[in-house]
Amino acid sequence: MIDNSGKIKGRVSIIDIILIAALVVLLAGFMYRQMSGRIGDIVRPSTPFEVIIQGEGLRHFIIDSVDVGDVMFRNHDRQPLGTVVAIDVEPSFDYLHRADGTATLAEMEGRYTIRLTLSSVGTVRANIGYFVNGIDHLAPGGEVALISNRVFIPDGRVYSIREVAN
Repeated sequence: MIDNSGKIKGRVSIIDIILIAALVVLLAGFMYRQMSGRIGDIVRPSTPFEVIIQGEGLRHFIIDSVDVGDVMFRNHDRQPLGTVVAIDVEPSFDYLHRADGTATLAEMEGRYTIRLTLSSVGTVRANIGYFVNGIDHLAPGGEVALISNRVFIPDGRVYSIREVAN
């Protein structure tokens, strides 16, 4: 099987096999390291935080359909985002453009802005942000469509995020 020159059946040397195996192990280790999260990036897993999400220009029946204690989900994957712990409602404002080219900020009759404070638990990663359900990234200014068992808020925006002490 192994000839005088150290090759198997005259084709492959044992040293070639060892080098190829070492290369495969190094490549697998490198890929594992690159694909997995770095422990130094994870500041605090399972950190409780509050997310304030704002929806603008909503009608009263949508506002009336949200209650403290409701669980809100992201619309695209139906994964829970958090539980409503506070609701703040105020009139919505928008710019009215006039024929003379000017614009004025005016209250939109029958439309409201809602700020939902959600209690959530997730992972905080240094220099990256907050994650819920492992992959849902939340950042101030980010858009999120919310849904619950009674309401759909299509144009929500993350207003703020703050950590909550245990």
